[in-house]
Amino acid sequence: MRYRTKRVAFDVVSVFGCLQASGLPVPVIVSMLREHGYSSASVPNQLVRMVQRGIISSERIGRVSIYRLSDHILSDFGDIAGDHVFPEYQGRFHTIVYSLPEVERGLRDQLQYIARSLGYRQLRPGLLIGCADPSRLLSARLPHVPVPAWSEAGVLTPDSLAAARRMTNRAFELDAALAQLPPLEERMNALSSVGSAPGTGCAGLSLGSFFDLYYDVARAVMTHLLLPKALVDGTQTAVRFRALMRQRNLEYYLRFDQLIRECAGASSSFELIELLPEY
Repeated sequence: MRYRTKRVAFDVVSVFGCLQASGLPVPVIVSMLREHGYSSASVPNQLVRMVQRGIISSERIGRVSIYRLSDHILSDFGDIAGDHVFPEYQGRFHTIVYSLPEVERGLRDQLQYIARSLGYRQLRPGLLIGCADPSRLLSARLPHVPVPAWSEAGVLTPDSLAAARRMTNRAFELDAALAQLPPLEERMNALSSVGSAPGTGCAGLSLGSFFDLYYDVARAVMTHLLLPKALVDGTQTAVRFRALMRQRNLEYYLRFDQLIRECAGASSSFELIELLPEY
């Protein structure tokens, strides 16, 4: 799918997270991504593409361009940090029903990408369900849908709680989530000597290899949402993915935080960094 978040885009966004910043000057982004192995020449082109996709915005301040995370990306930072906010089930799902012919495949991919980022998941082709109603945000971010294509927001009311649970399992891929856990837990535990000594496992681990794991854990967190407790028995796999994210955050702090901050501090545009409000 064209609109999946690619690794390079993830690494750009991770720079903001590592520095707890909402806005960064280009020289800082370039120097940080150089630590990941990206060439200085490749970064500006990627930033332009991310602006076009609405992931970041740009502003010129003097001779330096400042890039800022979009509001919807900033709102995802709580999930990536491992926060737990469970939605409530009120007897119905919110839906997006759509019909987009093959000639509008690009628009269909864009609708699905934006809808997923807002918490919808596919129950069947042409029908997305979610536990909240961000349909106005979807409409605001989606281009005009030309006739004969169409999409509509609505609600779906299951006949019973048991039916709602079955729909949740299908749409939110709970079985697939459970299968993803063991290999990720094994890789994360290797960093901390099975949890007993954080920061001591995998001696000599490179920043790039660490971010390979970070990327996989973050994708799992973003893919597998926290769901209403009434719809999932026991401990949700999404909770366990967020526990891995908290482990990852600690490992990053112990291994690489000082290195990254020194790298950013060496930039001549360091003073233009815009920190998140809580920092």
